[in-house]
Amino acid sequence: MKKYKYNDIIKQERRDIMKTLVIYAHPYEKSFNSYVLDFVKDNLNSKREIIDVIDLNADRFNPVMTKADLRVFSKGEYNDILAEDYSKRLKAANEIIFIFPIWWYGEPAILKGFFDKVFLKGHTYIEVDKVLQGTLVNKKVVLLTTSTTSLKTFKELGDPIKNVLINGILRAVGIQDVSWIHCPAVYSEDARGKYLQEIKEYFKN
Repeated sequence: MKKYKYNDIIKQERRDIMKTLVIYAHPYEKSFNSYVLDFVKDNLNSKREIIDVIDLNADRFNPVMTKADLRVFSKGEYNDILAEDYSKRLKAANEIIFIFPIWWYGEPAILKGFFDKVFLKGHTYIEVDKVLQGTLVNKKVVLLTTSTTSLKTFKELGDPIKNVLINGILRAVGIQDVSWIHCPAVYSEDARGKYLQEIKEYFKN
């Protein structure tokens, strides 16, 4: 039987711990989304996970791609120090949880700006013979969304979250394992309760 030193055991335990990054995109601290954020953190804490939270609005992240950003964009360099920090934290995570409301059939502008400014060449993807290859592989992602629109209506409108965000943006950077839990009637206490139960069941796995 192989003998392990104490430090080797500690290193192994650290490798086995899931590092979860929560990316939160809602400006109002009394919103249902804020409650969902706390609910998620409580469920993750019960599993003794390493949790890192990016609150885009609290950070005052600027989602606008500026001239200074574009000057270095093609080089795969960051002008925005927050975007660069987010990139490092994104790459360090095993699991990524996005919490956001769906407004006008898509993510809030601040989250779209996150994708625009953080997902840079050499950090989240590379180009081989002018073909984009994602580098954020082996990461598990779950989208936790709220809206006043049902999944059926989204499908009738071309499934913008599934086709643009999940199959487009996330897949382009190498993320294949994506789950989506949606609250279709955020104004309804019954719908909110079912949504929270779905989230709780998800984190039991």
